[in-house]
Amino acid sequence: MTPSSFSSDRNAFLPLALLGVVLPFLIAGSAPPTSTYFNQALAFGGCGLWLMVWAMGTRPGPVGSSSATRLLLGVGVLLLLGVVMSQAPWGQRLAPLGCLLLGGALMHAVARSARAGRGDDWTGPLMIALLTAGLLSVVVGAVQVFAPELCDGRLVAFATTPGRAIGNMRQPNQLSTLLLWAVAAAVWLSLKERRPVASLALVVATLVFGVAMTASRTGLVGVALLALWGLLDRRLPAPVRWMLVAMAPFYALCWVGLEHWLSAHGVMYYGDDQIKKTLHGDASSSRGRIWANTLALIEAHPWRGVGVGAFNFVWSMTPFPDRPVAFFDHSHNLPMQLAVESGLPLAGAVLLGLAWAGWRSRGALTAADPERSLAARATLFMLVMVGVHSLLEYPLWYVYFLLPAMMLAGVLTGSVPAQATARPDGQRAVAAGWRLRASAWLWSVTGAFALVASVWSTVEYWTVAVIFEPGLSLGEAPVLSERIARGQRSVLWGHHADYARVTMAPAPEEVFADFERPLFHLADTRLMVAYAKALAARGETDRAAHVAARLREFRNPASAEFFAACDRPRARPGAAPFPCQPDPALPAEMLRP
Repeated sequence: MTPSSFSSDRNAFLPLALLGVVLPFLIAGSAPPTSTYFNQALAFGGCGLWLMVWAMGTRPGPVGSSSATRLLLGVGVLLLLGVVMSQAPWGQRLAPLGCLLLGGALMHAVARSARAGRGDDWTGPLMIALLTAGLLSVVVGAVQVFAPELCDGRLVAFATTPGRAIGNMRQPNQLSTLLLWAVAAAVWLSLKERRPVASLALVVATLVFGVAMTASRTGLVGVALLALWGLLDRRLPAPVRWMLVAMAPFYALCWVGLEHWLSAHGVMYYGDDQIKKTLHGDASSSRGRIWANTLALIEAHPWRGVGVGAFNFVWSMTPFPDRPVAFFDHSHNLPMQLAVESGLPLAGAVLLGLAWAGWRSRGALTAADPERSLAARATLFMLVMVGVHSLLEYPLWYVYFLLPAMMLAGVLTGSVPAQATARPDGQRAVAAGWRLRASAWLWSVTGAFALVASVWSTVEYWTVAVIFEPGLSLGEAPVLSERIARGQRSVLWGHHADYARVTMAPAPEEVFADFERPLFHLADTRLMVAYAKALAARGETDRAAHVAARLREFRNPASAEFFAACDRPRARPGAAPFPCQPDPALPAEMLRP
């Protein structure tokens, strides 16, 4: 492919990449109850639009998918099966189902396009989008660190920790992963367009400085992986390799420079606190305890797991005296999450499928075509980066990371060289043509579905957001009870309205049926107090005492009033109030409303 054809292909889909990839990383505005809702909805709809437009106007060649691509599609089917088999409320399983379907369609489309020599329909726009998002996020981070008074919540999210960049995603670890993705995109673009190494070094140094501003230990690991890429990838030009290796000491200099500059301005660099926590044995920020709890749940539910979307409920309702005090809705480790929610057999099949797909993709790293090989090696680094991040957190549960990651997987598996085969006969050619047209139709329908679903989801989300922010109503806001009742009709977001209803009800036992959806979303102090009171009022004292015992394990100051009766002397002998009774230690399955 000539540079001119690359430029024209890239520019054709670049606006869609900017919409579906760049803007979701940069939206600062939010509306309760989910701070990143608009970021994720735009990523879903924007990437769906990109897929639909591409499928309607572009046809990849007749070359079939690689075995690695087919393996990833099989993994996707297993994940869909896990979601379908779960006992969590259906409304809370629709979003994961939609994301898996769109992600699989994108991966397949990108892989088929790359396989047919049309990879720049996706690879070029995606890389430019990630680099653009990374560089603009450095600007956002610099404002948050050096001029926090300029943060307005509209263009730049408010800085929550002095001296630390969090980006408009409001999560420093996510920001560091985005910036390291942008580094790999910069390397790919620079080598593909034969840019001077000096200009590449300037861009990469800017991005690595942004990683230092996050003071993220995940970012620190990522910079080490960047240096490792430079050491291992002998197909990169020597100046580029040593530039990547040099980013490790450069990162250390940035760390020291930020520490001194911020200290001179009366602000503690957050990286100092990270070092202290790590040296004092808290390298995982309480993750060690949630991992231990997760392993215990896996041991108790080894075959079918607790169900996709049910982790928080089962964990919250299972006795764990040593539990971390935060309310976790994820185990912060992707393999563990698969195992605890879907069971060891399905999780093992998924992980084995991913490993086998990676092994079958190895030919792409040394492909005869230098352009495909470069794209494969850059995307492999990016997938390893988000994979390492997924061992500590859950970035792939955010749509703006999941969908680009699926596209990157498509670039990698689609770059595997096709084996030379005999020319198909007439019947086989006709069958191949039908399959190709069917795939194009499915891609178009999936993209259109994602676009419509994102609009529908946003309309439904608005009916819930007005419960918490009446000013968002169009016209005069209805009374609270009416806003809650309307929000409860939302299929996707009604659990937030249920939460408002049960936690504000004077007699929560009267709205007992509304507890199920919020309990399967996130059980917190207010919800557990209301649920325990509702159970007690219904005469289910054992279940109420069990919930109270679990709440006590969280040691949350907000529950002090609930347990205050346990510290007061009783005027006459008799049964203790249910929050003070011995722990019945019931199975978590008995606590479902």
